[in-house]
Amino acid sequence: MAPGGGYFLTLYIIKTCELDILMFNPQITIWSYLLGILITTLFAVIVNIITYFSLKKIDMIESLKSVE
Repeated sequence: MAPGGGYFLTLYIIKTCELDILMFNPQITIWSYLLGILITTLFAVIVNIITYFSLKKIDMIESLKSVE
């Protein structure tokens, strides 16, 4: 799909999911993209912090000696 294809895919999904009693605003602003980038980055940082402290507790020499 082309680099701008996500925009058209989003419009298609919004149009197909609409009901008579529920309508979505199909306008996508720059804030939507910025919020998506912010949430993705925040989630990645949180996962990296949790993983870092979990891996810090592992004794690497002992884990290399393990047969498992």
